[in-house]
This record gives sequence, C-alpha cells and structure tokens, in this order.
Amino acid sequence: MRPGDVGLSHSNGLMGRAIRFGERIRWGERPSHWNHAFVVDRVEGDRVYVIQAEPSGVTNDKTIDTVGEYELITPPSNVNVDNMLTFARSQVGSRYGWLSILSIVFDIATPSWFWSVRRPHTWICSALVAESLRAGGWIVDWGDIYCVTPAQVKQSLSH
Repeated sequence: MRPGDVGLSHSNGLMGRAIRFGERIRWGERPSHWNHAFVVDRVEGDRVYVIQAEPSGVTNDKTIDTVGEYELITPPSNVNVDNMLTFARSQVGSRYGWLSILSIVFDIATPSWFWSVRRPHTWICSALVAESLRAGGWIVDWGDIYCVTPAQVKQSLSH
C-alpha cells in the first residue's frame, strides 16, 4: 500500500446497494461488486489513511480498515502521484454532493439531453478519484465526471 494507490470497496449498506442498482438500470448489466472509490493518502506505521468523499464530506482521517472489503490499484505509470495527491488533499473539507447524487438519479432515469443540477464545490467518491487522477496527468474522456461510477474507474484503470 502506497500513497496514491486507488481503492475500490464494497458495502452492503443502502447507499452501496443503490449505486449497484443504478449501474444495472443505466447500463443493463450485472452491477459491479465495487460501490465506493478512495485514494490512499498516507501510511503511518501500520495505519493506512484514505481520502474519500463520504456523506460528511471529503475526509482524510479514516483508515483503510473502515472501508470494508477493498481492492487497491496502482495508478498508471504516467500519473504524477505527487500532483494527484496534492489535488486530492486540497479537496479535504469539501462537501459531499447530495445534490449531485440526486442529479445522477435523474440522469439515470431521463434521456441524456435532460439537464443536470449540481452544487459547486462538492464531490461524490468516484468523481473525486477520477479528478485526482486527472490532476496527476491521467486523461480519460468521461463526458460528465459526476456520472462516473466506481466500476468505471476500475474498468479504466484495468486497461
């Protein structure tokens, strides 16, 4: 485990189930096992801290043992991990994107031309990770970064 590693985790809570259900509706596929994304921030002895967007906002005070079942992926070799972490760390304290989550529900249920409403300076977990990777130089055309799912982050990093 190294700072900058991208993590994906699985939970059986209401939010985790809703994310996997939304993936099934949107893409008509079996949903991914993963429903949360985070970035390893630092390792202090045997404690591994993560940066993540959670309902209380973007945090870096939780350890990896609080995310449930997880998988770590090393960022692509062309990613500048220092830049990636600088961006992710600069977002700590930002609010969680509840309006973005609601907008995603509408995005899934409505035609692609329908408008989306989002509150600025807020994040959802997978968008935070994808934008952190972009800050490190990893360029992927997501279209709308707020509709990126943890499963799509994993798929993109697996290529």
